[in-house]
Amino acid sequence: MRSLAAQQDAAFDVLFVDDASSDDTAGLAERALAASLPGRHRVVRSPEQRGKARHAFELLRGATGYTWIAVVDGDDALIDPDALHAIARAYQDGFDVVWTDFETDTGVADGNGPLDPFDSPRRQGWASSHLFSFRQLLIQRVPDSYFKDESGAWLDCACDMAIAYPVLDQTRRYLFLPRAAYRYTTTNPLSHHAGHGGLSSPRQRERAEWVRSQAPLPCWRPVHEHRPSMDHGLGVKLHQMHVSTAQCFARLDALERQVAQMPFRQLALERLVQREHIPLAWLVQLGGWALDVGMLNHLADTLDGYRQPRVLEFGSGRGSRVLGKLVAARGGTLTSVEHDADWAASTAAAIRAHALGDHARVVHCPLVEASCFGHTTRFYDMGFLSPDERFDVVVVDGPPEATGLFARLPALPAIAGHLSLQGFHLYLDDFDREQEQMIARWWLEMAPELRAESLVFDKMVCELTPRT
Repeated sequence: MRSLAAQQDAAFDVLFVDDASSDDTAGLAERALAASLPGRHRVVRSPEQRGKARHAFELLRGATGYTWIAVVDGDDALIDPDALHAIARAYQDGFDVVWTDFETDTGVADGNGPLDPFDSPRRQGWASSHLFSFRQLLIQRVPDSYFKDESGAWLDCACDMAIAYPVLDQTRRYLFLPRAAYRYTTTNPLSHHAGHGGLSSPRQRERAEWVRSQAPLPCWRPVHEHRPSMDHGLGVKLHQMHVSTAQCFARLDALERQVAQMPFRQLALERLVQREHIPLAWLVQLGGWALDVGMLNHLADTLDGYRQPRVLEFGSGRGSRVLGKLVAARGGTLTSVEHDADWAASTAAAIRAHALGDHARVVHCPLVEASCFGHTTRFYDMGFLSPDERFDVVVVDGPPEATGLFARLPALPAIAGHLSLQGFHLYLDDFDREQEQMIARWWLEMAPELRAESLVFDKMVCELTPRT
């Protein structure tokens, strides 16, 4: 409320909703708003907890005297005193949906960005969270079913998406303001991000996928009838073309770096042999489908950051015994998952032959049907994991591409509940392939609280870690 009162040159009213709090929250809000924004506020005291989705549907649809609405959570703050004034100017220019960038209360700059107005917003990444605003007339046209789950109950999480997507469906007159105007509180213990190792809660992810799967509302305010939106959209398109071109050059750069890194590969080889006591014969056999020397050297550094690291590997192979030895040297454990029974038996025999059985195990997991982001593929049957098992490091090097389209897409949803709550590293191998790049993009849509970095060894690898 203090941050709202600090907004400059902006005419706005505040609707404060107290969702049946058990203390004097409503009274505190009433007194604070009366002092800072007299005559420009309304406090609604809900007699029962109804949740953000229901309140948004019932209260915002009825706010017919207002041109546009912005949604602010009670534990967050506006950090740009000119934010609402800038948003108001955008609506005067004819835009229908306007949002800004944001940062978290831990100081992490987050990843909002523009949407392509020539494509459906549901086919693009989640890039319009905070500070999100929209014309009031758009929410008037949203049926209540878009704020409810499959059983007809009001959504209790993923409410920001439930508000945004049916609004975005109806128009393509978007504007993204690239300014960090909003501070999002991730350390609130009641947040859906709390207690899940930096990821959203499983229920939050499940509800988000449900919201995203709903049929889009018809678009009745197209981009071509509004010149500023066309100009903005063409700018987005030009940026996308620039990014595509840049990706091509990035691949050339990656090849150049591989050549330039050949001396470093030799250093990695020496480090693994001399310091980690990996037999040279093991490393000479690597390549192809196996984890390469540079990647294993990087993993050794990652494992050093964890006490008795717990590692999960999807797709066993020649690199598994090397990884097992690295893990064993640090007192940790390796679980290597393999769908092919013969390959699993071969890897398990190699683990036993080199006395790594106390620290490494190979689990034969047949592939079962799995659905994610509207794609049905086959992934490992993870039923062998107990509910309380956690992993610090996950290496996704399977299933093989030949087992199905986007074969590795279910990996993150499958193990999200088993990731360490204190932080983790997840590696997606074969990142030079287009499918793996699309998988990483979808994972970041599902879990925007992750950050991704491309690593170049003999092959490219995508490293994902929590932003917080």
